[in-house]
Amino acid sequence: MSFLSHKPKDSLSLIIDIQSSVVRGTLIYLHGTDLPHIAWTSTIPIPYRPDEGSSYFVDSAVKAIETITGAVTTYVHTAHTHGSFPAHISKVHCVLSSPWIVSQARTVSQKFEKETHITRAFVKNIIENERATMKKSANDTMVAIEEKIFDVRLNGYSIAEWENNKSETFEVSFAISLAGTSTIKRFTESCTKAGVLEKHIDFHSSLLLQHMAIGEVLSLDDPYILMHIHGELTDIVISTGETCILFGSHPTGVLTLIRQLISKRGISESAGDSLLTLFETNQLDSTQGAQDIVSINEVTNTWMKKCMEIISLAPETYQPLRIIISSRFHEILFKKSVTETYPNVLTEILPTDELYKLVTFDTGAEKLRLTVLYLSAIIRLEKF
Repeated sequence: MSFLSHKPKDSLSLIIDIQSSVVRGTLIYLHGTDLPHIAWTSTIPIPYRPDEGSSYFVDSAVKAIETITGAVTTYVHTAHTHGSFPAHISKVHCVLSSPWIVSQARTVSQKFEKETHITRAFVKNIIENERATMKKSANDTMVAIEEKIFDVRLNGYSIAEWENNKSETFEVSFAISLAGTSTIKRFTESCTKAGVLEKHIDFHSSLLLQHMAIGEVLSLDDPYILMHIHGELTDIVISTGETCILFGSHPTGVLTLIRQLISKRGISESAGDSLLTLFETNQLDSTQGAQDIVSINEVTNTWMKKCMEIISLAPETYQPLRIIISSRFHEILFKKSVTETYPNVLTEILPTDELYKLVTFDTGAEKLRLTVLYLSAIIRLEKF
């Protein structure tokens, strides 16, 4: 399957994944109907400094973006000189995880006195009103960066081709993502240093892109919960399959969990990381490593309880068939914890082979499933 068969020849796109502890740049080369080629990657950490204010966090992310745009510009220039690439990057896609973004699911219903034409302008007005309400609650310091319609129901039935149909009742389910106005402005300014005009810079929600790709690439339409565990936070989306019904986040990620463990055991960060690896691969001795196991269970249970608090906000009738773990590190550890908590729900890790066959990788490029998911969803958005 090639999900880029419709793309024009010879174009370059840059995906900048801005998470809670890293900023990752990925250069995508699109050539005709060939599989998209992941040509270059770079990951810049955001150092953890709890005593610094939010300005440090934003400044660090901006600096990382500028480092990436500077490096990729040099790379593209060199490759173009050797006849390998186009001369310029055509598009930049910034993908935001918490704490940079807030996404909310909405469902709006209306009943009419008589059959009414449902137009795109009518639906757009509903979403704009909801967006204005969200921005007002945030004191107008936020800007809407992405909106996604999941489902439209006319007379109680889900309709794919709903535009200009008549109906006595109407319901639309959608998501709106907001981000800080000043932060988006600074991120945009940094991205333009890759030689891309502001109008060719798009911002996306990581959770929304992952949700879209899971349905498109992995062909999953059952109710599921997606847990994206990154550096300092865990982002969760609860889905009926096609529709996201709840977004949530809590401030415990992979690095947070490691710090909690090393605090309990009085060990170094690398030792804590190694302990988690030994634990998730069942290599910790139950006698000599008994206290290590107790401490690991304590920190993972604390993480799991915070996830359960978010999941408990779903409707009482909601029954997921699977829980999907999306994490760069220690995903087996998280899978174990979730499986123990929800033994009757299938817990899965994002597949590697199924995703990697959709792209090709340059020799020096980092292989990441998340990048392929982002790419799949972005192509779907651009197609429609």
